[in-house]
Amino acid sequence: MLNIYSYNSYEALILIIIMIFSGKAFRDNWKKQNHKWVLKSWIYGSISAISFFMIILLN
Repeated sequence: MLNIYSYNSYEALILIIIMIFSGKAFRDNWKKQNHKWVLKSWIYGSISAISFFMIILLN
């Protein structure tokens, strides 16, 4: 079904970097719990999850 599309090495590298940095930002927001930390954590967590599932399901 989704096997017709495959990432080249640069696209996969960019997705991994996005996943790492947004996951780190999610974790930092969760620890600090500053102003609007829930919204920021949802945004960063969603970005991290989307990039993770793009790597796993579309590769």
